[in-house]
Amino acid sequence: MNQLTASIEFYFKGERLAPTARLDLDQLMQQYGTLPDFHSFLAQQNNIGVYSYEYELFLSEDIQFTQATDGVSDFIENDQFDQTGFEQHWHQQQMFNHLAPVLKQQLDIDDINQQPALKTVLLAAWQLAKKD
Repeated sequence: MNQLTASIEFYFKGERLAPTARLDLDQLMQQYGTLPDFHSFLAQQNNIGVYSYEYELFLSEDIQFTQATDGVSDFIENDQFDQTGFEQHWHQQQMFNHLAPVLKQQLDIDDINQQPALKTVLLAAWQLAKKD
């Protein structure tokens, strides 16, 4: 399960606000095929109206990403999330998950990671197929 916590700290009318949300990245990727804009998503999860001064202040701050599960932690550095890298990795993993039964049945391969040359060829073929 790929999860992380997104939070922003800012001040509005002299009050410290720290909207936070625990994000299930697998669910979001399955639902949208990509990850949503995290500022908008976090605002929605914390009832911050998009047509407000509070939202403008909220947008001016960077989102901090923490408490990542193992699959996501490789994509976090200095509390910043490599969204593009994660999305690419997630789609690749989905492709390999779909191919796993075929690899097992046709080539008796249980773990594609144990076959780096084949994995590279499959990734290249997948990239070429995506271009068409």
